[in-house]
Amino acid sequence: MSSHTGYLLIADISGYTQFLTSSEMDHANPILQSLLGVLIEQVGDPLHFWKTEGDAVLAYSTRQEFPSGETFLTICENLYNAFALRRQDIISNTTCTCNACANVSGLDLKIIAHHGQFAEMQLGPEKDISGADVILVHRMTKTNVAESTGVRSYALFSEAAATAMRIDEVLEPFSQEFEHFGEVAMKVYDLAQSWERLRANRERLFLTEDDGVWTFLYHFDAPIGVVWEALVAPEHKQGWMDRIKAVTVDSPQERLGTGSAYHCAHELADFYYRVTDWEPFDYFSTRIQDPARPEISWPETYHLKQINGGTDLRYTMGKATDPEGNRSEISEQEGSAFLAEFWAASFAEMDAQLSHSK
Repeated sequence: MSSHTGYLLIADISGYTQFLTSSEMDHANPILQSLLGVLIEQVGDPLHFWKTEGDAVLAYSTRQEFPSGETFLTICENLYNAFALRRQDIISNTTCTCNACANVSGLDLKIIAHHGQFAEMQLGPEKDISGADVILVHRMTKTNVAESTGVRSYALFSEAAATAMRIDEVLEPFSQEFEHFGEVAMKVYDLAQSWERLRANRERLFLTEDDGVWTFLYHFDAPIGVVWEALVAPEHKQGWMDRIKAVTVDSPQERLGTGSAYHCAHELADFYYRVTDWEPFDYFSTRIQDPARPEISWPETYHLKQINGGTDLRYTMGKATDPEGNRSEISEQEGSAFLAEFWAASFAEMDAQLSHSK
């Protein structure tokens, strides 16, 4: 038995009981299996799949350094996005008029999270966890959040989880009394509203290898969620980027994403770039300024793909241009020459740090 401090997460399908009791089982069960299956697919390191409980998928984290609050909130959003897309696919791709198929739209997702202590036990071939904090996260699935706040698709974080995440500004206060725990302070995050906001009027700025002028490939032994966080979190970037003295970021919406601006102070020059497209755990694109020619900039895409427990990263550099669209091949040549050396050294250090933190 080993003790840990980390996140406990329950992704719970709401409307489950009403759906089952009013639907034909031969259609209801495959629908629920499909929705639970897509949730399980989203659970990967830095989270460990724990188990399913009827209408819910349970997971937990044991890493001390991962995930950060930003990454954990993104994991919650991705769980909801995957669920909502699968639900929409089911609705769109059926002409069946049975109750089960007609009632799919009544299913929704709520995510419950707590940060605390728990014991991890090996019970035969299965792992299980126990402790007072495990009981509390289960109690948090039975609240009146929807009635009190009007938010139906939500992530509910205990005060302990919100404090560990350090992103209180995007959360709405809520509290409820639980037997043996007293009044428990919590925070609510509207997942459906976040999903709509992030995708509203979105412009896709994704470079394929054929779109670019230069590409660098690297394989990491770490899983995709851990690689993503190391790539984007300024506190991690500063630890592995070659000869970088400081990394700062300005995020207009107080979260990393489209519009976030990075400043990387290198021993040789200052690098400024802005995020132009953001698809967590898949890719992000930026536009970076040529430090030798401030009027010149080029687009970049960092594309991640999970391969056998590790992660392949493709960095692609696009054409360098001025504001009028005039191309600068000298910027491309100098930029790619610098980045070939820089990425080789930086990614090797990042890979070593991630392997050491396992």
